[in-house]
Amino acid sequence: RIRESKGSDIDFDQAIATPAMMPALASIARILGPKGLMPNPKKGTVTDDVAATISEFRKGRVDFRQDKGAVVHAGVGKVGLSAEAVAENVAAFFGAVMLARPKGVKGSGVQGYVKSVSLCTTMGRSVRVSVQDVLNASVKARRRV
Repeated sequence: RIRESKGSDIDFDQAIATPAMMPALASIARILGPKGLMPNPKKGTVTDDVAATISEFRKGRVDFRQDKGAVVHAGVGKVGLSAEAVAENVAAFFGAVMLARPKGVKGSGVQGYVKSVSLCTTMGRSVRVSVQDVLNASVKARRRV
């Protein structure tokens, strides 16, 4: 169906496959790849335990990594979420970034690792948020869990 529509009829957010399925996906890799949907072992979307991976993504798993300018981008909400839910997601994301901090990074704590925090909509202007406010919210969110 994807091949027939040439990629215009993709109605899923993530493709998950087993290692045995990967050769079959090669024929549509040119369609899925540019959209960021091609299963990839590094992203955890090529797995033998498909059910557990689907469950993990449904719970809201978000992958992130920094770009060449050391900026980390990630979606933390959709239009239908309440402000509180977005705030919780930002706090959880910030906590995950801090937990993923490499051991060799110079500087202590948040100040040595995070220079600034900005939030924006997909095509909107960014709004700078106090790093300390995000840190405090992250600590509160971790206590609730």
